[in-house]
Amino acid sequence: MVNLLLSSGAILLLIVVISGLSACTPASIPLKTTQAPPALVQQPLLRTSDGTELVMTHWQAHSTPKATLLLIHGLNEYAGAFDEMCETLAQHGVEVWAYDQRGFGRSPYRGLWSSAERMAHDAREAASQLRQTYPDRPLYVLGFSMGGAVTLLAAAQGKLDADGIILAAPAVWTRATQPFYQRWAHQAALRLTPGWKPTGESLAIRPTDNTVMLRRIWKSPWMIKGTRIDTLNGVVDLMDKAYSAADSLSLPVLLLYGDKDQIIPKKPIERLWQRLPKSGKTRFIRYPQGWHMLGRDLNGDEVIADMVEWMH
Repeated sequence: MVNLLLSSGAILLLIVVISGLSACTPASIPLKTTQAPPALVQQPLLRTSDGTELVMTHWQAHSTPKATLLLIHGLNEYAGAFDEMCETLAQHGVEVWAYDQRGFGRSPYRGLWSSAERMAHDAREAASQLRQTYPDRPLYVLGFSMGGAVTLLAAAQGKLDADGIILAAPAVWTRATQPFYQRWAHQAALRLTPGWKPTGESLAIRPTDNTVMLRRIWKSPWMIKGTRIDTLNGVVDLMDKAYSAADSLSLPVLLLYGDKDQIIPKKPIERLWQRLPKSGKTRFIRYPQGWHMLGRDLNGDEVIADMVEWMH
């Protein structure tokens, strides 16, 4: 997840330049009224209850599967960006499925935001289909960054059919913990230029120490290089709702965070940990050498081993 939430200086500069412009209308994915049973179909695709087809990627376990894992990617990514990590999980006997969230990757309405509720509903439907497909195995949901917020919201009030969730650097940087000037800048930019697509490249923020992996996935045509302001606003809405829902979880949680993370500050993660209900299996693991892209950083094998141990 590229940290465009920090680009307040660039946003403020733009506001000065365009201060004379009229307000614009944010764009979003149109809501569908069609309702049908969700299903896994060929290609593979997840056909959701509103008829949207989300592209899925599958990594088959190299041995007898010990668990099924549903992976939910972060902002501007797609399922294929996790290929090496998922191959390693498959070597450990974990069968992995991931879908490109609506508005991202190879799925419809690329570059446009849907809604927090619809994205959480997609996660529940995907988990439900995997539970039906593999009823005799434990099922876990792994959410990265923005995907962690989606996973949190999906699991709220016991609505997610899974045996536990893994939150890797979840995006829970709520408005309440953001500087006032950042909140103001985002709202002003949303009103004036909702379609502006800042890239964040001038911020010199490092999401990972694994530059080889980062360059490789960045070359993919399915990665989004610039994020609309109205999409960023949707992400902040999602973070607010996910954090608020955290105390209603009944599933075990494995919370993972890297102390070198330059995307999500440690304070929101620590606040989340305090808010989560604690079951016997719920754990919080911090990695002194971990960055934001946990499982894909140079210490990725350590993180993957902790995931596998927790699931088994």
